[in-house]
Amino acid sequence: MTEMLVQSHLGEVSLLPAIPEQWQSGRVKGLRARGGFEVAIDWKQGKVSHATIKSLKGGRCQLRTNTPVRVKGSRAEVKTVASGYVLTFDTEEGKTYSISPR
Repeated sequence: MTEMLVQSHLGEVSLLPAIPEQWQSGRVKGLRARGGFEVAIDWKQGKVSHATIKSLKGGRCQLRTNTPVRVKGSRAEVKTVASGYVLTFDTEEGKTYSISPR
């Protein structure tokens, strides 16, 4: 079930990659992603309305979403890809980054 909300293989943290239509809104927190990240997501109408990513060990984060978002707390490089958007940003150990729609 968690894989519908967060996937973290291939070096990316993907938010809501396979959310069922029936789950139009919700909230989840405390999910762990590869690379040393802890994720919390709020969503409405099947799209991220707010999320946080806490870096547990620092380093680069690649975040994939199906809608455009912005990262507060770090400068992010944004690429548009066929399946959405990929944001790449540097993180510091212990710091939490806020994700919101653009």
